[in-house]
Amino acid sequence: MQRILTIAAVALTLLGPVAPAAARDDLRTQFVAVIDDLNNNSWKEFHKAIDDDAFLNRIVGARVVDRDMRQYLAANFRANIESSFVDSFPRATTEAESGGEIVGTLISFEESNGRAKALVRYEGKGFRFSYHTYEIATARGGRVQIVDWFDHYMGAPFSELVADQLVKVMPTQQAVAGILQLPNPTSGQLFQVGELLKSERDRNVKRYFEILDNMDEALRQEPFIAVMNFRWCRLLQDPARLQAAAGDLTRVFPGDPRHSLSLAAYYVQRGRFEEAIEQFDLLQGALGVKDGVVESLKATAAMALGEFDQAIAYAESATRAEPGLELGWWSLLRTRTAAEDYAGAIEPLTALEERFGHLLIPQTLRRDRFLRVLIDQPAYQQWRAGRDGG
Repeated sequence: MQRILTIAAVALTLLGPVAPAAARDDLRTQFVAVIDDLNNNSWKEFHKAIDDDAFLNRIVGARVVDRDMRQYLAANFRANIESSFVDSFPRATTEAESGGEIVGTLISFEESNGRAKALVRYEGKGFRFSYHTYEIATARGGRVQIVDWFDHYMGAPFSELVADQLVKVMPTQQAVAGILQLPNPTSGQLFQVGELLKSERDRNVKRYFEILDNMDEALRQEPFIAVMNFRWCRLLQDPARLQAAAGDLTRVFPGDPRHSLSLAAYYVQRGRFEEAIEQFDLLQGALGVKDGVVESLKATAAMALGEFDQAIAYAESATRAEPGLELGWWSLLRTRTAAEDYAGAIEPLTALEERFGHLLIPQTLRRDRFLRVLIDQPAYQQWRAGRDGG
């Protein structure tokens, strides 16, 4: 996880020492510097870009937070923000996904009247992706200030995620009532939800599901509980429990893009590719841009469904949206090869060699069960001979 600090870092840092207002770079340049600093595994500029007091007030204003918990957060503010940021990234589920760097990429930046919105994509090993949409303001001296951000994998503003964790640590009846939408919850319901939060906090799986399974339907369908249950079942990776939690989440939030990224990842994992594509479409609507990674993932899902024309269209869209994204060209190569468009495979083969430094000789292709079919194709053989000077 230590390298996740790299990405975590990727997302929120400033430009460094305070410069005179006249010499300060514009907000985009400063924010790019924040990304670069985080990618260098540093939290320094991230903390400079956040007004601790303002952000603390935003967090405790999101929920009813016990006074002791407020004091705890204030006393350990920066460490808590860092750990919460890191924990929000999709967890590795296999050894192959573990370790390695997590890299942040600025996808879009829109500025108007001293405020801005920035979209950052984070990528880890094993095709683990997350997106943050940052709310940015101009602070004193023209410095960039990160006000808050929406975490598309966790499906909530970051300030709210931290506040939720504080409620779980100290689930008083007042705090529990504040997270429920029930107009007049009974003392029994408040107690039951409080105990559920404690068991999740303590990672007591047996106790948690004993309480959940005995809840009435009204409580189970509470938005806070539906989201919390899905997030925890996602970590536990219990197939039956996760399926039930995903079903509850989609019933409570039908067609809601806030949870589209995590649901898409779940549907891909379960081989439910049509539903995954629907969620990816919702995600792109929420992001406000056509993202090369999302288009590539849609291409993979369509290919799994045997819809090769649609898969190629998604892959082509990925390369148009982000010509410098290697994943898009791999998607185009695989989709065209799967569709037996071997002549069309020459374009991504060339791009992967010339732009990204791969050597796609027969020995390389033979190791890939999807691409080895190219070796015997005249189009590939002619292309390879031309590349090798033959």
